Amino acid sequence: MSFAGGLLTSNVWQGGSGPLIAPLERKRLSPIDTSTTEPISLGWKQLILDEILDVAAGCSNEDWDGYGALPISPESVGRAFSLIYLAPDSIRPPEVVPSVNGEIAFEWHSGRDRILSLMPHGNEVIFAAILGPRNNRESASKPFRLGWPDRVIELLSEYFPNARSRAGSHR
Repeated sequence: MSFAGGLLTSNVWQGGSGPLIAPLERKRLSPIDTSTTEPISLGWKQLILDEILDVAAGCSNEDWDGYGALPISPESVGRAFSLIYLAPDSIRPPEVVPSVNGEIAFEWHSGRDRILSLMPHGNEVIFAAILGPRNNRESASKPFRLGWPDRVIELLSEYFPNARSRAGSHR
């Protein structure tokens, strides 16, 4: 496993040797090849699912950050997968980042003054946002079973638009 430009370049879980997920769970959680069933415009979800597996493999041991971070658990991988499957197709793809509490988070950045973070945590989906140079901040949580918070989708549309949407492309 190596890091190139800050990106994990090994996909240990997909290769079948991931230590965190039992073989049946790995089969259930592993991304499926959707190249013939999913439109090209939706292919970003497959890339994000692969990134989730890479991040989880790279952060599977306790203290992965050198400061006592908890390992990414199979349950957190499952929650992250579920959240991506529920994601609106038209949003800008997020960055996948590990959190020190053993969860997978999703982030969007637009310059240094706009950041949105979304994280499934237990039975909740939590988000926090900084939306401009005056540190306009917003945060909330919602029960996980209800999917993406409506406010997150509004913020993504307003502050972090998908490049295809701005260009006026249609499906």
